Amino acid sequence: MNWDYKLSDDIKPDNIKNMEQKQRIAKKVAEKVKDGDIIGFGSGSTSYLAILEIAKKIEEENLKILAIPTSHEIKMLCHDLKIPTTTILENKPDWSFDGADEVERKTNWIIKGRG
Repeated sequence: MNWDYKLSDDIKPDNIKNMEQKQRIAKKVAEKVKDGDIIGFGSGSTSYLAILEIAKKIEEENLKILAIPTSHEIKMLCHDLKIPTTTILENKPDWSFDGADEVERKTNWIIKGRG
């Protein structure tokens, strides 16, 4: 299937809160990527930025990875960025990343899902 619409064009940096902090985290996530990794890709703005950084690293270093996206939206983004996908039923992830809306300091419990 060929899409004229790119999901990656729909999310603009000016729509993302705490951009500087999220960009730092995204770069750290991308630094961890190694050739042959099978990675669980989370959802949300921090994950979106990390996926953009991972796509750059894949292209610059000619890496081969597989992504296990957590949503159809992330699967479409991977498709836009030419990151091959798989499923949790087909492959076990080597590692995963995701963001959190809030972290409770005493217990380290997190709130997910846009608040």
